Amino acid sequence: MAEKSSKAQSNNNNGNKEIGGVSEDDISAVSQIESAKKKGGIKKLLFILIPAVLILGGGGFAAYHFLFAKSNKNKNMGKLTLPSSTAPGPMIELKPFLTNLADKNKTSYIKVSMSIELKAGGNAGLFKQLTPKIRNSIIMILSSKTTREIDTPEGIVSLRHQIARSLNRILGDGTVIGVYFNNYLVQ
Repeated sequence: MAEKSSKAQSNNNNGNKEIGGVSEDDISAVSQIESAKKKGGIKKLLFILIPAVLILGGGGFAAYHFLFAKSNKNKNMGKLTLPSSTAPGPMIELKPFLTNLADKNKTSYIKVSMSIELKAGGNAGLFKQLTPKIRNSIIMILSSKTTREIDTPEGIVSLRHQIARSLNRILGDGTVIGVYFNNYLVQ
């Protein structure tokens, strides 16, 4: 026992102060654990409160949106009209086209069927009257293209725009607002 007390005294002399048999290192470790427990409690509380607030806020928004906003929709239901710029115009479907392409070293064909959209209030009667001229213009455009020019999405879009410009020269500027391919085959 005498050895133990001399060791304890030598430990006291080495800088480890003991208070009632507990060292300062042990006390600081216990205080760190307690502060970590307090922080963990705050984190747990935040993990519970934040989702709860989000859920309640979302529920409140949904309740307002579905219960109160519906009554406003019902009041405006009879007043729904499309602006004239987005109202679709007459659609005219043309007979399919089959023509050679301008490839030099091989024989290639294109077969397309398309619909032409006129502006709202466009004159479909004039379009039907000029159909032979319109078909000729489209065939001239198609037969001037090579497979390489019209085999990509960008080439197809360019072809649609070129056809629309050509038809607007025949029918009057701004008459044709869209060219839509229903079938498109290049061989």
